[in-house]
Amino acid sequence: MSDLTVRSVTLDDVDQLLALWSAGGVGGSEGDRDEIINKLDHDPDLFLVILDGDDFVASIMGTYDGHRGRIKRAVVDPTRQGQGLGRRVVEELEQRFLTRGITELRLEVWADNTGGLAFWTEMGWELLPDIRYFQRSIG
Repeated sequence: MSDLTVRSVTLDDVDQLLALWSAGGVGGSEGDRDEIINKLDHDPDLFLVILDGDDFVASIMGTYDGHRGRIKRAVVDPTRQGQGLGRRVVEELEQRFLTRGITELRLEVWADNTGGLAFWTEMGWELLPDIRYFQRSIG
């Protein structure tokens, strides 16, 4: 980790971000392009990337619904995992939430994502086994 920079995502980052999402297994399809572009119109300061030189090595998306913050699409390049990049990008996003007065956060992790479950537990997040996540497509 030579020249790390943490900054907000910009429109110029879309292709590199899609490649990182794909490598990290959190998306990366052309359909995700619209999500990135739309997010840049809403709270772009909560959408972060870590660069090592010119290489995208981690990213995280924060959202806010007026009640609580949510973390989405947290990813570290698989070749760079275990180097503290995930912790660094999460801590930066949490600080940005705190600056806005947002103190309650939530996130979802797929049950088979054992690495993700271990990471969030290690970061001090509490698993809420009594909550069930529902989804419905209406379009």
